[in-house]
Amino acid sequence: MPSFEKLFSTHATVAFFVEYEKALAQVQAERGLIPSWAAERIARDARAATVDLPSLERASGQVGFPVAPFVRQLAHACGEAGEYLHWGSTTQDLLLSARARQINTALPRLERLLAGILERLAILAAQYRDTPMAGRGFGGHALPITFGLKLSHWMVPLLRHADRMRALLARPIDGELAGAMGTLASMGAEALAVQRAVLDRLELPVPLASASSARDAVAEVIQFLALLTASLAKIAQDIAHLAWTEIGELAEPTAGTAGMSSTLPHKANPILSWQIMAGATLVQRNADAMIGAVRQEQERSGHGFIEGRVVPEAFIESHACLEKMLALLDGLRVDTGRMRRNLDATGGMIVAEAVQMALAPSLGRLRAHDLVHQACAESVKPGRVLLDTLAEMPEVHAALSRDDLRRLLDPCRYLGSAGAIVDRVVGQVRARS
Repeated sequence: MPSFEKLFSTHATVAFFVEYEKALAQVQAERGLIPSWAAERIARDARAATVDLPSLERASGQVGFPVAPFVRQLAHACGEAGEYLHWGSTTQDLLLSARARQINTALPRLERLLAGILERLAILAAQYRDTPMAGRGFGGHALPITFGLKLSHWMVPLLRHADRMRALLARPIDGELAGAMGTLASMGAEALAVQRAVLDRLELPVPLASASSARDAVAEVIQFLALLTASLAKIAQDIAHLAWTEIGELAEPTAGTAGMSSTLPHKANPILSWQIMAGATLVQRNADAMIGAVRQEQERSGHGFIEGRVVPEAFIESHACLEKMLALLDGLRVDTGRMRRNLDATGGMIVAEAVQMALAPSLGRLRAHDLVHQACAESVKPGRVLLDTLAEMPEVHAALSRDDLRRLLDPCRYLGSAGAIVDRVVGQVRARS
C-alpha cells in the first residue's frame, strides 16, 4: 500500500492522468467521437513512464497547471493518435478527477487508523476504569476522576468523528468531465453518455453539474480532517502535560534515544505528542485556506491553486497524526502510584465539595459552601490540615463527626458514576467493531 506521500505525488497524479485519457479515448471511440484506431493507439502508447516529470514541473510553473504540458508530452508519445487525445476535455477535468480519486482512496485508510485508535483507547479505559486521579480545571485540582473517565472523554469526540467519516465515505467526491465551461458542448449529443461512461470506468461519481466552481465537498473533507486532528492534538496535549516532571502520571513510550535531549542526559521529551500537535496545527491552516478555495470566481478562477496545495498536505499530516497517536497509545506508560500521590497533594481539598454537600441539608448549600471555603483558605497555611480545620468549626462539628469528615475527605469515595460512564463509552466503541 503506497504511503500518503506517494498517493498524492506528482508521479501518482500523472499515472491517473494517463488512466483518465485512456478511458476518455476508449469511450469516445465507442460513441463515434474519435476513430477507433486512435483509441487503440492511445491505449497502447499512452504510458506514465513516457512523461518527463521534471520537464512537466518546470512547464507547470509557466502555465500554472501541469495538464497542458502533460497532454503535449503524451500526445507526442502517441504519434498521429495524439491529435485525438484529450478530445473535448479540459484541465479541470483531469485535476479534479485525480484529486477525487486520491481523496476517495485516502479516507478509508484514515478510517481504519481511527478505528485502531478507538480500540486502543477502549482497552486502556477498561483497564483503568477505577484508577483514581486528579481532575484538573484551569490548571488546578478540581475533583477526583478516574483515568478511565479521562480516556472516555478522549474517546467520545473520536466516536463522533467515526460517524462523520462514515457519512463522508457514503458520498465520495465526484469526478469531473465537463469541458471548458461545464457544458460539454465539444462532445455534442453524446456528451452526457461519454461523461457517465468515463467516470464509471474511473470509479468516480458523476457530478450533477460541473464540480469546478463548487468545491464545498472537498472543503468539507478538509474541515473534517481539521476537527479530527484537533481532537488528536487535545489528547496529545493532555499526555504531554501529564508527563511534566511535577506531575509525572503519564509518559511516552521508550524507544532508544527517541525524545532524548541532545544536551541533558536525564531529559526525555514528549516528542510524539508534540509532533501530533504540530501536525494538527498545519491541518487547521489547510482547512482555513480551503475555505478560500470555495470562493471560485464565476465558473473558473485562480482559487483552484489553493486547493492543489492544501489537499495533499492536509491528508499527509492527518495520516501522520493518526499513525503517531497509535504509536503513542501502544506504548503509553501509566504511573498509577503517582496519580494517587498527586490526588493526595492537597490534603483532601480536592474533595471539599463532598463535605459541602454533606453539610448542605442541615446548614443550607450557600452556608456550607462558605464554611468549607473558609476552612480551605485556612488549611493552606503551614501546619494546618483541612480535616483538623473542619473539625474545629462548631457548625461543622455539630453536623459531622471527625470520622465522618475523614471518610468524606477520602478522594476514592467521591468518584460518582465515573465507572458507569466508562462502561457506557467503552460499550459504544465495542459495538462499532
